[in-house]
Amino acid sequence: MLILPNSCFLHVPKTGGSWVKTAILASGIQCEAFSPGGNHHPGLNECPAPDKFKFAFVRHPLGLYRSYWQYKMTYGWDNRSAIDEYCHADNFDAFVTRVITRMPGVYSQSIADFVGTEQQPIDFIGKYESLVEDLIKALTMAGCRFSENAIRALPPINVSNKEAFPAEYSPELEAAVLRTEAGIINRFNY
Repeated sequence: MLILPNSCFLHVPKTGGSWVKTAILASGIQCEAFSPGGNHHPGLNECPAPDKFKFAFVRHPLGLYRSYWQYKMTYGWDNRSAIDEYCHADNFDAFVTRVITRMPGVYSQSIADFVGTEQQPIDFIGKYESLVEDLIKALTMAGCRFSENAIRALPPINVSNKEAFPAEYSPELEAAVLRTEAGIINRFNY
């Protein structure tokens, strides 16, 4: 989580948050990282500035699971994470199958911890798929003064090794993910 002068950025894992943090700093906005008790991704209920404008990003589940697995294969699994502990697999199909059978809808269920419920959402929820434009929109809505050019010029960061760890869905597996993650698909019009 980043605390900005007029807002808070809530970092949903695997939605470009490391890039967003770097972009915010590169754009000239002063901010402070907030991570209570070493929690890498504190949620909405831990936000120390409840009255500030809040923004976060979501990602299509198919891309999120692909990115998650490639990241873990590149940088390693962490058994302190329930998904890592119960779904770890060196094969993409096996990983996704474990997620949708052992923790069906886990992404749809956990997203409210960062972006609020459908009835009470945070102020701005952007999409990973339009990250640059949505970050600029969020910062503008929050009343921040920043360098838009610095954001647009920033290359991707924290990228997994996609070539060493290809992650393609079979049509059946893709359909299963779409069924189990229907909550997020429907809520965010994916």
